[in-house]
Amino acid sequence: MVVWRRIWAAIGPKPFRATRHLELGSAWAGNSVNCVPFRKDAVLTRGGLRHAAFFDESGDVVVIRQELSQGSTERIRLPNDRKPHDAHQSISLGIDSAGRIHLAFGAHSQPLLVTRSRSDNLGDGFEESQERFEKATYPMFLTLADGTLALLYRHGRHDAGEIRMEHLAGDGTNWIARPQPLVSGFGEPWSCGPYLNTPVVTDDGTIYLFIVWRMNRQAVPGGGVVNAGIDCVMSRDGLRSLVTTGGANLPETVTPMASERVVTVPLGSSLINQASAGLLREGEPAFLTYWQTGNGVPQYRLGWRTKRGWQVSQVSAFRTEFALRGGGTLPLPHSRPELLVCRDGRAVVLSRSTEHDNRLLATVLNPPDYRLAGARRQILVDEDLGYYEPIVDRGAWRERQELVLYVQHCRQGRGRDGKRDLAAAPARLMSWVLS
Repeated sequence: MVVWRRIWAAIGPKPFRATRHLELGSAWAGNSVNCVPFRKDAVLTRGGLRHAAFFDESGDVVVIRQELSQGSTERIRLPNDRKPHDAHQSISLGIDSAGRIHLAFGAHSQPLLVTRSRSDNLGDGFEESQERFEKATYPMFLTLADGTLALLYRHGRHDAGEIRMEHLAGDGTNWIARPQPLVSGFGEPWSCGPYLNTPVVTDDGTIYLFIVWRMNRQAVPGGGVVNAGIDCVMSRDGLRSLVTTGGANLPETVTPMASERVVTVPLGSSLINQASAGLLREGEPAFLTYWQTGNGVPQYRLGWRTKRGWQVSQVSAFRTEFALRGGGTLPLPHSRPELLVCRDGRAVVLSRSTEHDNRLLATVLNPPDYRLAGARRQILVDEDLGYYEPIVDRGAWRERQELVLYVQHCRQGRGRDGKRDLAAAPARLMSWVLS
């Protein structure tokens, strides 16, 4: 038994107790397309219904709906000609006020495929997929405070792009575009690309967007991936207007020159993009990401707003040196971490790392300082998951403090976006409750 297993076994009582387990079938595993954290959402519980979507082993789209009280499960398969050979082409799922399921998928700086169920009855099937937008990536569905379904996506490239938004009209059929982009990196002399951490929507409808900017390689030579940040902007009116976290008005479109830098990470620190965010018990926004501070070893870091400003706590103790270098989806030693906050204020960090044999781990941190010392740790899935990153059902956590994860093993080769890497692995939904 390796050393880390002995250490983790000695921590004490487990924070989580396993409950439900639903086998979903064979899933696409040649790359990490089913297992990337910018799927918003991959799994979504609302009321007594749980929904999930993923690519099966043939690259077709599978949608699952589970009725939780009865345990019954419906399943529908949507033929898909645009096979997911690129990990950016992941599926995002949203549910509108009429109970219809919306899907957006299949795009990496290309037209986005979108479809929706014909009714709130999954058995009625889905409309034919349509191509929308021109150069789309990273679709994310949000439900606004009034129940309106919104769709965010990136237009453009990694180093020259903007975040655009649409919302579903009251007729439930047409989408209405926000007149101006939410965030834009187009400009002179060097363009850049904005990336969002998981958007945070509070109970009162306030929305927080944490932004990381991908610098243009012409501006920062050397071959590395250079991300700058971390910025945070806020909206109290469903993203019609934006303000700083202190309430100062921002332009209709946020840019690198007109934003709020809440934590400055030095260039060249291997700051990862598209990590997690959440809301602490006191209602303060928080982000969870990783970067390194000069020793070449990136660490997970939790940052949150306090009355005295922004505070950051290192919440990992990794030993692996690495740098973000290369293009496309990178096979990295650690997953991007996911953040959930318990009703009693504790923060849960979910992660996968080669230092832990690619097991899925939970680290529970105590307020108010969220220090790694004194944290409770648990192996949630004791198997090698390859390059899996935690895929969380935020609806289940918000409604019932149930931890629900989409879980499967996946591969991810360096420079393999667009390559026909075929593999399959069993997928499942796994659930835990706090002990």
